[in-house]
Amino acid sequence: MPRIQPDDSVQLPEYATGGSSTMTTLFKTMAHRPDIMQSSMQLVEAAMRGGTVEPQLKELLAIRVSQVNSCFY
Repeated sequence: MPRIQPDDSVQLPEYATGGSSTMTTLFKTMAHRPDIMQSSMQLVEAAMRGGTVEPQLKELLAIRVSQVNSCFY
């Protein structure tokens, strides 16, 4: 099955590129549907940067969850 290639022409905000390269590729692939990409980036921003838990701890938790579920993060 062919894969959708990332749109490397799109400029992503810092918070969308500061994590793993997998997340950057995900957002650049979603750039083919800008409305979905914007909504998803807002959700990630709210979940990972908002609240009282430190962003670094949230990132570690995301990595651990991916390990437990045997998925690539």
